[in-house]
Amino acid sequence: MLLSLVLHTYSMRYVLPAAVMMGTAPTYVLAWGAWRLLSAVLPARFYREVDDRLYTIYQSMVLFFFENYTGVQVIIYGDLPKNKENVIYLSNHQCTVDWIIADMLAMRQNVLGHVRYVLKDGLKWLPLYGWYFSQHGGVYVKRSANFNEKEMRAKLRAQMKAETPMYLVIFPEGTRYNPEIPKVIADSQSFAEKEG
Repeated sequence: MLLSLVLHTYSMRYVLPAAVMMGTAPTYVLAWGAWRLLSAVLPARFYREVDDRLYTIYQSMVLFFFENYTGVQVIIYGDLPKNKENVIYLSNHQCTVDWIIADMLAMRQNVLGHVRYVLKDGLKWLPLYGWYFSQHGGVYVKRSANFNEKEMRAKLRAQMKAETPMYLVIFPEGTRYNPEIPKVIADSQSFAEKEG
């Protein structure tokens, strides 16, 4: 009986982080909305600086729980750039939490607030988060033939014109890697070979 209770309690260990993150999200969105209104009369760079700071605070909390509470061991190795610079982070989409790896790298370079994502269009309907990611400079793309390249280029050019510091995260395959679907892997490889 006691062992069953311990196992059940252990299996519920993700409830606290999820409750804290989801519970604080409305407060952060409210703070961001207030800042958005107040900064409307200020130069855009002031808005971006505070927006990046708010994003850093929230994502730091997410990273804290992910790195310290879940029991996952993360090993990051390699040389970090000495100077802060814009980054394009390209990666295969291996699992649901791939985005957290980009956040971990950005955190270690002290540029977490500069992270912008190219996201699948369906995520814009995610309550609170979906709308905010677009406001923070994220770009939504459709994974079908309806992909609007002009719209994506316009959003990215606007970010470049505003000289927004950026850590742009892209998962070009757009879907998670699945070794059980060899046709998708073969199609991807043949496309890569064709494109050089």
